[in-house]
Amino acid sequence: MKKIFTLVAATAMALGMNAQSITISSLNQDWANDYAAGCEIDIDNDGVKELVIGGSPNWNEIGQVILDAEGNEVKMESRAAWLMKFNGTAYDATQFSENGVFGVRSHVIPADFNGDGFVDLYIASGGDANTLNGIFLNDGNGAFVKDDTFKVLDEEGNAIVDEETGTQLRWLPRAIDVADFNNDGLVDIVTTGWWLGANSETAMNGVLINKGDGTYQVTNRFLIGIEDEEVSYPMALCTIKAFDINNDGYADFMVQGNVDGDGPKPTGRAFLVYQNLGGEDAGQFYELGLAGEVSHHFGNGNFNVVDFNNDGTPDIFVTGECPQDRAALGLPEEYSYCGQLLLGKITKSADGNDVSYTESSQFAANHKDIRPLNSSNNGTRAIDYNGDGFYDLFLLGWCTQMLDGSGNTQSGWFLPGSANGLTSYQRIPGASEQGIFFLDYGVEGDLNYTFTGYHGDGTYFDGTTFATGRSLVFTKNPWTVAARPEAPTAPTVNVDDHTVTLSWTAPTAEKKNVTYEYYLKKDGKIYNACTSFIGGEKDGVRKVLREGNAYMNTTITLELADGDYEWGVQTVNAAEKGSVFANGEAFKVGAGSGISEKKAVEAVEVARYNAAGQAVAAQKGLNIVKMSDGTVQRVIVK
Repeated sequence: MKKIFTLVAATAMALGMNAQSITISSLNQDWANDYAAGCEIDIDNDGVKELVIGGSPNWNEIGQVILDAEGNEVKMESRAAWLMKFNGTAYDATQFSENGVFGVRSHVIPADFNGDGFVDLYIASGGDANTLNGIFLNDGNGAFVKDDTFKVLDEEGNAIVDEETGTQLRWLPRAIDVADFNNDGLVDIVTTGWWLGANSETAMNGVLINKGDGTYQVTNRFLIGIEDEEVSYPMALCTIKAFDINNDGYADFMVQGNVDGDGPKPTGRAFLVYQNLGGEDAGQFYELGLAGEVSHHFGNGNFNVVDFNNDGTPDIFVTGECPQDRAALGLPEEYSYCGQLLLGKITKSADGNDVSYTESSQFAANHKDIRPLNSSNNGTRAIDYNGDGFYDLFLLGWCTQMLDGSGNTQSGWFLPGSANGLTSYQRIPGASEQGIFFLDYGVEGDLNYTFTGYHGDGTYFDGTTFATGRSLVFTKNPWTVAARPEAPTAPTVNVDDHTVTLSWTAPTAEKKNVTYEYYLKKDGKIYNACTSFIGGEKDGVRKVLREGNAYMNTTITLELADGDYEWGVQTVNAAEKGSVFANGEAFKVGAGSGISEKKAVEAVEVARYNAAGQAVAAQKGLNIVKMSDGTVQRVIVK
């Protein structure tokens, strides 16, 4: 399948300034972390998102005290992991675990792995064997316990053992993300990392297919590498993201990082995009070859995959070190950063959806040397922060090229989205070696920019009112909070033996950039790791800040195991807010498969307005509620 990549010609770009400003409200040096890892999740299902965060603590102090395997107290050198819960007025930080901490530049990815309705975590601690790694199950009371059933098997489904000791090798990932790559309804894992034996480490990457019993079978072992020679690239300073980039209903993934080691490799830095073959070959991938065509080789950087220009196609922002390719741009060949915005285009062909990219010169940070210096999954972030429905970009780091022409420093830049992409910027508090998070401060659905790292920007940190150095910094969102989106309509299911097709109609009032989250319940239990409330007064409220698991598709075809299923689908907008679920008809797979008659489809709320006709989530007084069957209800909220 031939792929075509083109570059657009450079044109003039207006750099606008936003009328609002982001200012510091407070900071905390005790909770500071360099090279931070973490994510925002609703830990105990109270509707408030809290923070799991870790990394290297302030000024390289001794990290947290943990218990080793024998129960002895051990002082961790420069490592910490916090669980930060909102107490009603502020955040309290407690140790994430007595038995370990996160590594630097870790990946902490949320999913409901065991289907109990609480958000669990996969922690990949940067390939560090002395830190927390694996799946950690949420007990619903704020504690995360390692899932000892988690094991990685080889392609034949057998345990991979250490030749010297006969014990199973430990899977030690540097970077991970989750998605259902083979469309069987179960969440899988894509990873770079290592097999770790008693006296050996072997570079090993791959896609881990969920077998439904706690075990994961490795596939595509040498895809991120040289398949003909059965070599996996030893990746460092890397990150991974899953997303369906060509809207064909099959999750793809991207990986960026430094290609380490002395073995064969095409470059010291890599940014690779892998497309899922789909259909009967779902879960098998080919590399699109963006490097050298439209993107530059990158490492030690970050990227985000969202529809920045609202045309219904995912785009890619990518930045990182690219010494080889800067020369082609007439820039010094050195380890400087080179940010790019790649705009996606999907064309229909006889053998599927083809995706191609052009580099947008209409990008305020185009080819600028802004260095996040944190290759975790939160070194840059894309989210609708100003409530206008477009994805915005938060880009922080050490700047050798300040966008506003001021003196070089650690800084932050807010690039608001628009139909033309990211054409303007605003300077905001920032840092290098940092992580970016968004907290609601106890108000469900609020997004308040929060970051941790090393900061020395005199514009915001004077050393007196707000200290320079390393801090966890809190700010307050000055813009109007985005409303919840409308739900999809006409949820429809078709069952043909074990092949199940779910489809729905996009809400007419929402932008093209929305994604969708669907849930499956099998025999009454969450089957597909959905991370939203299902039913009840919080129906559809997201427990994480993450795109929907169906991505931008309105149809998805699954191959499901025998059982009785319920399902529904919600809209997730650019602010990562979810609508209520539009619930489809229950269905049965296996003997007597088809649409069940035991569960009628009930009308669900698709939009809510106040007396002035403004869209709201819910507020005191008169609420006008529109239902999926076209009826309208008037509800008084006290």
